[in-house]
Amino acid sequence: MTSSRTRALVVLLASVGLVACAGDAEAPRAALKEDAPLLTAGPVVFGADGLTPPLSIPPFAGASVALWATAEPGVCFSLASLVDFQGRRWVDRREAGPYCLDCGVRTSLAQEEALFVLSGGGGFAPHEGFTVRFGLMACETLTPSSRGAAPRLRLEWRPRPEAPTMRGLLRLRFLVSRHSLLFRQPGRQRELLERLNDELAEAGLGVTLAASVELPDAAPEARFWVTELSELSALVARAPPALDATVDVVFAGCLRYDDPFFGPPVSVEGFTPRVGGGAGPASAVFMPGLRCDGFGADPTNAPMETSARVLAHELGHFLGLYHSVETDGTPDLLDDTGEQNIMNPHPSRAGARGWSPSQRRQMLSHPWVSRVSDPE
Repeated sequence: MTSSRTRALVVLLASVGLVACAGDAEAPRAALKEDAPLLTAGPVVFGADGLTPPLSIPPFAGASVALWATAEPGVCFSLASLVDFQGRRWVDRREAGPYCLDCGVRTSLAQEEALFVLSGGGGFAPHEGFTVRFGLMACETLTPSSRGAAPRLRLEWRPRPEAPTMRGLLRLRFLVSRHSLLFRQPGRQRELLERLNDELAEAGLGVTLAASVELPDAAPEARFWVTELSELSALVARAPPALDATVDVVFAGCLRYDDPFFGPPVSVEGFTPRVGGGAGPASAVFMPGLRCDGFGADPTNAPMETSARVLAHELGHFLGLYHSVETDGTPDLLDDTGEQNIMNPHPSRAGARGWSPSQRRQMLSHPWVSRVSDPE
């Protein structure tokens, strides 16, 4: 570690009153791969109000920063405060729901661990430094919660530079159930990958297939909700552990979003458990292979172009993008993103195409994207 990085780490640890505790939670898998080492703060304890102490990220040389927050098993939390070094508040409270709608910087609720990628834009400049606090959330109701058994949180962070000209490369691993037309069809898998690269080209992102794993005994249906992901996790668990910084894409059977408050269950075109991806239960992208109106039929034969577009949309979520406009009419915070962008809530529609410059910046800031310099 260089002397400048050592000073930055000292500033960070001093700001949070670091406590050394036996039995600290282990660090998450090494998904943040850069030359700079991870800087660590914690563990810190959620207070009686359900909030952590302020955690300060000092100024750094770079354009974006990845924060990895890890809590104890079964604990849900969200970003409750984000204040830059000029005193401007970008997040000022915990909002009920799976993600905040009124924040100046949008983030998603986390379960046990989360990756927050802050790339700036809209006036927010993370490289100038900022302070964050995290707050407990009730996993059952997605509402702010007070402290129960004094859970702890550990924070790791790493800045990333911004290359003047570059492309990005993302490694995928296909987990293919027998309910998908891709099962034991390497030709179809290659075609999907080619069409997916076509969809992502405008964003400066390419994908490569690291491996393909068969799931012959996968269940024909998986039901899930924001914090009830056990059936999705079970699909991922059928495969050996993935390499670091590799996104699992699970081609499953019928996928049903089973909201306990607003039923009945509905089928989905694709699902990513958490915007930002890379952390928490069922860290993967999920694509359906069966219609949900009966399991006796053959796998759904969706056009390959449509499947590639939906998968590109879901990878956008994994890399930190929200819908260009939510189903309730709430627009994206990215001022250069139109409603008919590929991140429209219905990506299979013919008009939902393309990426904005801000979306490109956000996706390429994700730490799982390898940077490839363009030739001079």
